[in-house]
Amino acid sequence: MFLATGALAEVRLLDTPAAEKSSSYYLAAAEGGVVFLSWVEPAEGGGHALRFAEFRGDEWADAITIASGNAWFVNWIDHPAVVPLGGDRLAAHWLVHDEDRQGDYGYGIRLVFSEDRGETWREVFQAGGEGVGGYAGFVAYARVVGGFEMAYLSTVGDGEAEPASAGHGEVEPRMALRSARFDAAGRLVDDRQVDADVCSCCTTAMTPSSDGVFVAFRDRREGEFRDISFARLRDDRWSSPKLVHRDGWHIRGCPTNGPALASSETGPAVAWFTAAAGESKLLAAFWNTAEQRFDDPIRIDDGSPRGWAGVAMLEDGSAAVSWVERSEAGPFELRVRRVSRVGSIGTPLTVAPAPAGRSAVGVPKLVRSRDRLIFAWRDGGVHTAAVPVAALD
Repeated sequence: MFLATGALAEVRLLDTPAAEKSSSYYLAAAEGGVVFLSWVEPAEGGGHALRFAEFRGDEWADAITIASGNAWFVNWIDHPAVVPLGGDRLAAHWLVHDEDRQGDYGYGIRLVFSEDRGETWREVFQAGGEGVGGYAGFVAYARVVGGFEMAYLSTVGDGEAEPASAGHGEVEPRMALRSARFDAAGRLVDDRQVDADVCSCCTTAMTPSSDGVFVAFRDRREGEFRDISFARLRDDRWSSPKLVHRDGWHIRGCPTNGPALASSETGPAVAWFTAAAGESKLLAAFWNTAEQRFDDPIRIDDGSPRGWAGVAMLEDGSAAVSWVERSEAGPFELRVRRVSRVGSIGTPLTVAPAPAGRSAVGVPKLVRSRDRLIFAWRDGGVHTAAVPVAALD
C-alpha cells in the first residue's frame, strides 16, 4: 500500500488484524477515544466470520470472533457492524440468507448483544423482508437514554417489481425504513415504520443529538426522485420525513450511495452524494437549531466525485467530510477536508488511493478519536489510517 501523490505526511497507515480478502468493514467510536473496527473475512473450512478489534493508543488490539456461518449474505455495500453502547455493552449484526430465498434476495438481519465486551453474545433480534424475494439490512445505530435505537430497511410485501438498476438484481423492490428500540439489556421494546417507501439499497445513517435522534436516508418520492431525507425521534415519536435539501435527482433505480451523519453539541451535520441535473456533487449541511431545519448545502468535492461520504464533527463545531474523488491524473482517491458552518472549506487531504470499482473500495468509513480521524477502506483487504485533526487546518 502506498500513499497517492499529494497526500500529506500526517497520514499514518495502521496495520490491522483483518485477514487478506476481508471486506464489509465498519468503524464506531466509543468513550475515551477508543474505536471499534469490525469486518467479515473468509472462515476456516468455508463460509464467513464476523470479527472486531479495538483501537487503543496507537494500534489495533487482537481480533475477536463474534460468529461464523456458511449461509451469510456478504456484499460490498450492506455491511455488518459492531457498535459500542457504553461500558462493556456491545451490539453486533450480520446478514443471513433465508433457506427458501430466490436469487440474490431472501436475506435478513441477525442482531446479537454482549454485556462483557464481546466475550459472550446472545441473539436479541431477527428481521427479514416479507416473501421469499424480500430482504432486510442497511442498518444504523444510535444510543438513547435507557438503551439504543436501530434503523434498517425492509421490503414491503413481495415488492413492486419495477425494472431498475437497483444493484440487487434486475428489479427494485419496495422498501420501508423501520426503527427498532432496545433497552439497556438488549431486549426489544418496539419496532415501527419511519418511512413507507425509500431507496432500496442506499446505506442509512443515525446519530443522537441534543435536538433528538436523527436518521438520514435516501428517499424515493413520486416521479422517482431520490434525494436525502431525515426523520427525528423526540419524546419517543418519529417525525414525518423531510428533505434535507431538494436536489431533484431523478434516477430510475437505486444509486447505492447513501448519506453520512454525525453530531456534536452544536447539532448534527449530514453529507451526501447527488447527481441531479447530470452533475455529480458531494454536499454537506449543518442543522440549524433555531429554525429547526438543515441549512443550505455546502459543496465539498473537487469536481469529479464518486460519492460515499463520511463525516465527523470537530471540537469547534466544524466537520471533517470524506469522499471518493477522481484525481486529475485519473485514479480515484479517498479525500477529506474541513468545512465550517458558515460555508468555508479547507484544502483537501488525500488519505489513500481508492480502487476504481465500487465493489473493490466498498464504502469508506470515518470516525473521530479525540484529536485524530480514523479511516477504513478496502483495497484487496481492509485498511485503516489515522490523520491528526490539525492536518485539516
